Amino acid sequence: MDMTAVAQPVASGVHLVGSVPLASPEAVFRAIAAEIGDRVRRIPDGETGPRSDWIVWQLPVFTTQRQLEVVPPGPDSWRPLPRVRLADGARPESVTFGALGYADAAISSYRVFARLKRDGLVPVGCRFQVCLPTPVAPISAFVVPEHQALLEPVYEAQLLGELRSILEDVPHDQLAIQWDTNFEFGMLEGIFPVWFDDVKGGILERLLRLSRHVPPDVQLGYHFCYGDVQHRHFKEPADAGKLVDVANALAASLGRPLNWIHLPVPRERLDEAYYAPLRELRLHSETELYLGLIHHTDGVAGTIRRMELARRFVSGFGVATECGWGRRPSATIPELLRIHGTVSAPIQRARGPRQRFQWPAGFQRVPDQDWTLQPVDTFGLRYDTVENHGWYRNLDPTVEDLARHLEDGQLLIDYSGGTGILLDRLNLRVFDRQIGTLIVDSSPKFLRVALDKFRGEERVAFRLLRWLKEERRLELLDETIGPELLARKADAIASTNAIHLYRDLPDTLASWARVLRPGGRAFVQSGNIRNPQARPSEWILDETVWAIHEVATGLVRNDPRYAAYRPLLDDEARMQAHVAYRDQVFLPVQPLEHYLRCLEEAGFTVEEVTARSIEARVEDWFEFLSAYHEAVLGWLGASVKVDGNAPSSEALADRLALIRHAMDTLFGGRETFRCCWTYINCIRP
Repeated sequence: MDMTAVAQPVASGVHLVGSVPLASPEAVFRAIAAEIGDRVRRIPDGETGPRSDWIVWQLPVFTTQRQLEVVPPGPDSWRPLPRVRLADGARPESVTFGALGYADAAISSYRVFARLKRDGLVPVGCRFQVCLPTPVAPISAFVVPEHQALLEPVYEAQLLGELRSILEDVPHDQLAIQWDTNFEFGMLEGIFPVWFDDVKGGILERLLRLSRHVPPDVQLGYHFCYGDVQHRHFKEPADAGKLVDVANALAASLGRPLNWIHLPVPRERLDEAYYAPLRELRLHSETELYLGLIHHTDGVAGTIRRMELARRFVSGFGVATECGWGRRPSATIPELLRIHGTVSAPIQRARGPRQRFQWPAGFQRVPDQDWTLQPVDTFGLRYDTVENHGWYRNLDPTVEDLARHLEDGQLLIDYSGGTGILLDRLNLRVFDRQIGTLIVDSSPKFLRVALDKFRGEERVAFRLLRWLKEERRLELLDETIGPELLARKADAIASTNAIHLYRDLPDTLASWARVLRPGGRAFVQSGNIRNPQARPSEWILDETVWAIHEVATGLVRNDPRYAAYRPLLDDEARMQAHVAYRDQVFLPVQPLEHYLRCLEEAGFTVEEVTARSIEARVEDWFEFLSAYHEAVLGWLGASVKVDGNAPSSEALADRLALIRHAMDTLFGGRETFRCCWTYINCIRP
């Protein structure tokens, strides 16, 4: 009998364990979403490429560590792979694992996930699932038994660092973390060596310790496993008893929501004995149970038989395979997806009608202006690279604030939006909303880069704040956007890393108020506001430029390497001209009260003011300042802006070397320094 013709979907959704043998994370997201998107609550990136064989890609992390010696596999090895031990004389605290790769992979894949979700290809209700091995796994697999206890804390600390990076870069309401729990069951079954006294207690303590690093607003689940090397278990379990024991202990002890548990079901177990312990499961109502009872080899018919057996002891479960799919031929994936779809019911609700965003009639997204026809400028492209700098994490709080307030059909004005860096990040956060964005900036070079990035985005428009020569001022916002948008009004304005540059601040803010609808909001942030909440150790970002100038002049006077430039320091007129130009680019810092007063005088009600500490890498800040070298140390060599002459290549190289030397001196050779960022959220009553 053809079971596919008569079987009714009975499973409550589908869970994907992790690996999927397709070409890329994008291919995985597209395939899963297209075939069973309405049946999954989370989608992993498939652990494609070198990650396909679970933890094997971590072996080089151990074998390339200089404090560790590589030795052949032993009789108790997980697989015939080399292992490591502490080298003679090496101490565990001397071992420093570098980047493990989990964070880099997750952050890269999430960007693809978010883009596909924004484009409607991934269901709105799906989260991005990141699968991480517990540290017990690579330690058991790649470290000799006598040194496992010594190296476990070192690897665990590094893995938790990877988790922190993921938590910093992926929005929490889009993220789900799964701990892959495999070797733990091998220990409970007496298969793998154990370096702690109480096997069950030690396992539980470790799982709880790891899970407490996952915030409650991030979903958390566990994949329990009995191994899948060559599609074989390291031991055939007598029943599901040990799985149930660990699941119950976690549910009772976590102290936070446990969002799902995945339990494997061997293909051959068509007897009640295996399933009977499931009646003892004591999961909370919010915990989804997934049984890994789908096997490609016996398809829908075998799956339904195992489901029927399981339903005698537990109800309301979803389905999955026993383990990930990375070690199976990619040609089997379509059939596997078909099986999942056949035996499960949809869980994703169809989204209702959305309020589409539309530009007003007569509005031109891309204005008919000369700057739109110019080639992309290298300076603009160079500036755009700051998006990759760690200190640009300063945008994250503003992105979260915008995500809380922006709704379908609304319009955001990204004032001083430059090359569109804020929009890049916002698109990863509110991809599921129909929001229009107008990027406004005074730099045609920056806007030209933004135009290249978003020309095809119908919900993105561009406006240049032109310099009015006769009036010696920039256009105001309501003079720039045109009558169509002025009549429509904006719902929000964001100004990031720029308000300290506005010379005509009262007029600028008043124009914002004229453009915003009543109840519209303004989100302002800057690292160049003197905030009384700042810690004594935190810098005002642009004040580093003044400090670099002072340190650099001292180096020129005292370091023989710069002796040729000492006469410049005695040219008072030249130095004053440079300082005047520098202060036009890096303006003197104003106190917080100045900005609050100007906002209130413009008609805004300030709702919230916060300060955050942002860590900047010296190397990143040097790269940024290198683009503005003429304003930083333009007195060394010629200056187009000051004396009309370009510096020689030699002088330019010396200028950059001096900037870096001054920064290393200023920060004592440290790799990072902390800055204070100020965030001001206000509303137009």
